[in-house]
Amino acid sequence: MRSTRALVVAACFAAVAGCAGTNGAGSNAGDQATNGTLNLDEKANGTTVHVHLGDTIIVTLHNTYWSFLPTASLALQPFAPVATAAGNNCGHVIGTGCGTVTASYNVGHVGTGKLQAHRDSCGEALRCVGKDADWSVTVVAS
Repeated sequence: MRSTRALVVAACFAAVAGCAGTNGAGSNAGDQATNGTLNLDEKANGTTVHVHLGDTIIVTLHNTYWSFLPTASLALQPFAPVATAAGNNCGHVIGTGCGTVTASYNVGHVGTGKLQAHRDSCGEALRCVGKDADWSVTVVAS
């Protein structure tokens, strides 16, 4: 009984770790928009990106527990509802937050703004703290 419980706990942690990471897509620090669109993910956390008036920023975070915070900047205007999509490679373990959350922004004014997201849970009964709980990118629009 004890070894079965240990295997279940290990499987849950493995599923959470697999879903919480990125799939290699997204942007690196300092990237600029290509063809008017800048894609960001967890790898961009804590960075500053440069965009131009009229560009689009798409942020995809790889866990459904993320919530995007409202932006106070006129430069960044949400232009679509936040979309949540279930993941299909996480073993369907309940409570892992498997999937993605995507927010889209239009660069409507010149200036500086901050995109932010927060989550309290990193999986079932696994509280997020520090850099695992908060995501932010400073956006400089010219």
